[in-house]
Amino acid sequence: MYRYDLHVHTSEVSPCAHLNVKEMVRRYEAAGYQGIWLTNHFHREFEEMTCGKSWKEKADFFLRPCREGRERSGGRLLVGLGMEIRFLQDPNDYLLYGLTEELFYEEGSRWLSMDLESFFQAYGDRLLIVQAHPNRHGSSQPASLSLLHGMEAVNTSPRHDNGNQETQRILATHPWLIPTGGSDSHRPEDVGRGGIETETKICCGEALPELLRSRRYRILEG
Repeated sequence: MYRYDLHVHTSEVSPCAHLNVKEMVRRYEAAGYQGIWLTNHFHREFEEMTCGKSWKEKADFFLRPCREGRERSGGRLLVGLGMEIRFLQDPNDYLLYGLTEELFYEEGSRWLSMDLESFFQAYGDRLLIVQAHPNRHGSSQPASLSLLHGMEAVNTSPRHDNGNQETQRILATHPWLIPTGGSDSHRPEDVGRGGIETETKICCGEALPELLRSRRYRILEG
């Protein structure tokens, strides 16, 4: 069986994270995982952090942890490129899977100014759009289901009331939505608490959407 954590943050891009990518890679290797997806925050604070930089410089900054993680792992741990995006006029967070560096360089500069509807119309056939912790108490509420591919059924962050059971009730009555799981890893105590387990080895980051659509995995409950 192969284990993958689909929701991981690193301190280089997500200031709320306490571990850099090298430390995350080391800890996930030690925890017996075969891969992680870096879903660093891409929202208003990212714009503030990178104010004055060109778009290429901003994109380089966002992508650097993924590149460094792959170099650090030496192929022992798959380090996939993802994103947790929050549009400027939307309080919710959305996990993006299937993201490529090329797409981000070419089109990412306009993403924050979009809304979920326009983003889904533009990228719904190229990316998987999964709402992160849609029932997290005090910060999230479920988005329009017609604009999502899935929802994070299990978020194991220990510092929030993630409303996982509420999300799972939505997923049970809307079986076309893809359920995912992740640790929302920011700190040492978060590492290895969640994700998915599958008999299918994922060969590259872009292959994750196919696996999720196939449902050939189980969600780790922490």
